[in-house]
Amino acid sequence: MDIRDIRVFYSGRLALAGVLAAIALTHPQDCNAQPVAGPEFDVASIKLQPWTGNGSIAIFIRGSTLDAEHVSVLDLIEFAYDMRDIQVSGAPAWVRRAALVDSELYQVVAKVPEGAPPPQGVFRQMLKALLADRFKLRVRLGQKQLDVYKLVVSPDGPRMKESAADTHFDFRVSSIGKYGVRIMASHMTMEELISHQLCSYTDRPIFDETGLSSPYDFTLEFIAENAVHENAAPVEGTGIDDARPLAAAIRLLGLRLEPGKAMFDTIAIDRVERPTAN
Repeated sequence: MDIRDIRVFYSGRLALAGVLAAIALTHPQDCNAQPVAGPEFDVASIKLQPWTGNGSIAIFIRGSTLDAEHVSVLDLIEFAYDMRDIQVSGAPAWVRRAALVDSELYQVVAKVPEGAPPPQGVFRQMLKALLADRFKLRVRLGQKQLDVYKLVVSPDGPRMKESAADTHFDFRVSSIGKYGVRIMASHMTMEELISHQLCSYTDRPIFDETGLSSPYDFTLEFIAENAVHENAAPVEGTGIDDARPLAAAIRLLGLRLEPGKAMFDTIAIDRVERPTAN
């Protein structure tokens, strides 16, 4: 099976509910009041797919087919526009994904016309057209300054073990109690740590400014930032002595998460409806 791209929106390893706040646009540009003509899928099927405890929660691109399983409408919007939750405002509650069993989830199978499979960017354009057609999606584009993290090396240097030349890339993620996460990594670079793991557990984008290019072996245990409400008490029974937040856990590796600001493209949802029938 040729999987050209995979984007995992929810890893069944943690039963977390989203706690992100909607972000208003500062200087939105009126855009997409009517969908712009462009490439479209040859055929597409959209069905409700409630979570039963089994299966994938992701969007896959396999050859000439986009296959989305157990995804929310917001997941589809974020994939189509290549954005994260914090870059999207105006989504009604039914569009967002909370706890899986309480979320309105869909299966989407969409095929491109015959021929060589297009690049990922074309799949995103086709998904935009599908959302505009079947979900009546209308959005406005804008920009906003958002909070970010910069991953940097602590003054004393990294406290991770550099991987041996014959070590193979591997990582295992497990839950610790209700909100705790344990990542056991082998031969993982800082870029891979951010893109494959950390971005799933914080509401802020993270930029690698460590300057470290070598792969490392390490274990990281922390409380997922986007799982705990503001001012929440420490979580009991996590297996972590002091319910260590992500920033504190990172410091044990000889790294730091420094807060910062950066400009990002954003979208405001003006209209979205439940999908029309196949």
